[in-house]
Amino acid sequence: MGRSYVIGEYSEKYLKKLKAEERYGTTGILLGQITPVKTYIVFAARTPLKDHAELPPENPNEMNASDIEWVSEHARQVSRMLPGGILVLGVFLIRPPKMTKEEAHDIFRKLATAVEAAAAKERLWSFTEEEPAERVVLQVYADSKKMKVRAYDLHNPQTPIKMLDCKSSSLTAPWQVVEATINVEVYIPVPPSAEQQFDKNSLKGLNSWAKQIMQSSYLINGQFKEPDSLLGEGSKKKLPAEVQFLTAPVPIAEGEVDALIEDCGSSVGVKGTVRCRAYLHGSKSKVKDAIQALKRDVLNTVYIRCEMVFEDQILNKNVGGDSGLLKAPHRVFASVLPSGVAFCDYGFSDEGSKELEERYKELLDYELHPAQLDRAEEIMLEELGTEGLQDKDLSKRAGGQYGSEGFKYKGVAAAAGVGVIAVAVSVIYFGNFIGESA
Repeated sequence: MGRSYVIGEYSEKYLKKLKAEERYGTTGILLGQITPVKTYIVFAARTPLKDHAELPPENPNEMNASDIEWVSEHARQVSRMLPGGILVLGVFLIRPPKMTKEEAHDIFRKLATAVEAAAAKERLWSFTEEEPAERVVLQVYADSKKMKVRAYDLHNPQTPIKMLDCKSSSLTAPWQVVEATINVEVYIPVPPSAEQQFDKNSLKGLNSWAKQIMQSSYLINGQFKEPDSLLGEGSKKKLPAEVQFLTAPVPIAEGEVDALIEDCGSSVGVKGTVRCRAYLHGSKSKVKDAIQALKRDVLNTVYIRCEMVFEDQILNKNVGGDSGLLKAPHRVFASVLPSGVAFCDYGFSDEGSKELEERYKELLDYELHPAQLDRAEEIMLEELGTEGLQDKDLSKRAGGQYGSEGFKYKGVAAAAGVGVIAVAVSVIYFGNFIGESA
């Protein structure tokens, strides 16, 4: 029996609305979840129009490289807003009346390939061989009430795009939630040849830490559960499952050497605590799938926050010398679906709700109400005060001073150090080598 595809009522109504407005030629991305047997389309968001245009181009089959790049950049930015378990599934097109089948398929291949490549740039993890390589392409026809869904094979782009049966569903229940608090302390070497300390290539230094996270053991609500057991098994209440990751050094195979010598002029230190979340649809979700989704969220949120700090430093040309302690953006969740599934955004300390609302409107074409914002995850920044923030060794080496921010969550105190969401990244100089100062 083949895979089945389900489109949520919100997405279905949204696409029909675009068609009713005769926005032919509109492209956009589809968000959702891929499970071993089903693919769920939970959200659709059109690509923002370029240059303040009021309508999409009449001939999307004439898309050039810059148009494809525009769509893929939109997908990259939206992928930052997704919690664990939710992915950019593919693309959609409100198909103009005169577009041929061949033209549509050509556009879909270009868009689907570019969108997946853009989203993959910010991943510290890879899909497993067991995970389906299919992505969804969806057409809304001008002369029909039908929406046709097809599957695009990422591994074999030139193979025919398969026609799919897609059912509509509210997708309101059941969604299971897993959460975790993760302590982070990573030092990223910066080569002397780097033009600036905040070169994005430096983020490759997170790969070793990422491997450690992906290989870590876990406890769920304080107990170990077998990977193939059901996530909600033995639980009477539908509360988020709290996960604790137990990390250890990455195992070294016999004959291999763990030591690594690198020519290094400086180091970027990432230290603190992050809060992570993942969603899984269905009451029969397995523990291994939940843990995998949550681990990927850990890697995503740390990478994204670091990259945003780098981008901010480069944009403001504050890339030289000892930068001391730099504030990374806060993560703010917002429930955008009746099911309670929340997306998130990242805001720096000088940004308020208005900026978050504007980004939801621009990137997700969604009118966000302030009441939907869930700041409880990171409301503790001011509650903890200076207690637990006196890491003298880091402060001495960075030559900076800590602010009065801290981080805790629902009564669980964060580890000593600075929350990544509060004050996360500092440039630390070690001369021409990495190691402890004398």
